[in-house]
Amino acid sequence: MSTTILLDHLVNTSQIDSLRVAGRGGKEQDIAKVLLPSAQSVSSPLHDYEILDGETRYRIEVKKQANDQWFDIGKYYNLSGSDRDIVVFFVNHIDGQIQTVAAIKLGTLLDELLSDDSFIPYGWASDVLKIASELKKKCPQLQFKAKLKVRDFVASHRHLFQIFYEGRAI
Repeated sequence: MSTTILLDHLVNTSQIDSLRVAGRGGKEQDIAKVLLPSAQSVSSPLHDYEILDGETRYRIEVKKQANDQWFDIGKYYNLSGSDRDIVVFFVNHIDGQIQTVAAIKLGTLLDELLSDDSFIPYGWASDVLKIASELKKKCPQLQFKAKLKVRDFVASHRHLFQIFYEGRAI
């Protein structure tokens, strides 16, 4: 059973086969236009889009990758409660064809990564986030990246995600 993070009617997967998302960066707008049609683009360090549904405002960060995703972890130290509720919307693909669309709250993602020692070699440790945050304050343009194999993480932590789409294997 999938966890509810974002209401189903806010995500439209009916045209998912029309999306081609291969290549580095820049596909998030195409993804949002098709999969999150009511989303409005915003300029925020922690999220790309917002959806207002009645009185509920969803803040959404779109992440597109084949498997490896790099996170600028300096942004994630000491988040507020509302920032922990940001929806991370993962779109995994193989050769540009979307295979999985899954959502998780940012706080849940961070809690899981920071509580599992197997992620430490990739930079997922509380002290690393703190140091990255301190460096980012001194050098705002600095990016301090930690890797996550998203497809693998979703597969091994399905209970934490809301799965909106699973395609056929290529």
